[in-house]
Formats: sequence, C-alpha cells, structure tokens
Amino acid sequence: MIPVICIVGKSKSGKTRLMEALIKELKNRNLRVGALKYHKHGDFEMDIEGKDSWKYAKAGADAVAIYSSVKFALIKNIEGEMGIDEICEKYFMDNDIVLADGFTMSDKPRIIVAQSDEEAESFKRGCEVLAVVGAGFGFDDVEAIVKKIIMRGMGFEPTNSCETGP
Repeated sequence: MIPVICIVGKSKSGKTRLMEALIKELKNRNLRVGALKYHKHGDFEMDIEGKDSWKYAKAGADAVAIYSSVKFALIKNIEGEMGIDEICEKYFMDNDIVLADGFTMSDKPRIIVAQSDEEAESFKRGCEVLAVVGAGFGFDDVEAIVKKIIMRGMGFEPTNSCETGP
C-alpha cells in the first residue's frame, strides 16, 4: 500500500503553499511524488494556470489528480464516491508517496494547517497527526516535516541517503 499523507485545514490556510514545498523537498530526495486534490464542488477544470493542480505539477509532482464526487482528473466522469485507498491503488501505484490535499474525512495520517491549537483540533478526527503547520511547525520548516515523514517509516526507502540533523 502506498503511503498517503493528507494535508488538511481551512480554505486559504496555506495548504497549497505547503503542498508545493513538500513536493519539492520530497523530489529533492529522489522520491516519486503523487499529488491528489479533493474538489468539493463537483465539476472542475484541470491544468489551468494558477490552479492548485497546475501548481503541484509545476512543483514537480510525478502525478497530479483531482477528485470530486462526479469527476476524476484523468477527466474521466465517474458515478458515486471512491475511497482514497481505491484512488491510490488504481492511479498512483508507481509513486513512492501521495500527498492528498483535503480528504479531511479519511483515516490517513495528516499534516494540519491551522492558526491555533483549537482550530487544529477540529481536523484531527482521531487520525495520526505528523505535524501542525501554523500553530506548531512554520511554513519554513518543510525539511523538518519531510524528515519526520521519512523517519516515521512511511513504507518507502529513498533512493539517496537523507541527512539527519538536530
């Protein structure tokens, strides 16, 4: 099973910015990175300059997908809901890790973007929390967050050695 980390938080909280930085750092460690975006409004367009999916591709993600209840971003119309595991098994098997933007209701480990501990609490939902950005780690702590992901043993071996630091 491919490791999945959900990046969750309120709209406009900095999730996209964090996703871009994490993608770049994981790519610097020679990992194949997938980026998955949940789109709650149903219909969407793909690969439009300035949109999150476009930003993730520009950051270096090896695969980028958008998912809503009516469309999957191979721009394939679907009926009904798909679980995050099913999406990853079908479309991200050649990636070392998937960073999933949103998917607040999933049971996957998560990195929460929040301005306070109280706000972060609402996104925990009993799931493993690897980091809280904004009320814990800063946006400039991406390398430390990636080290934490790797040290947790997310089920992959980087193809180059990672430096460990304080």
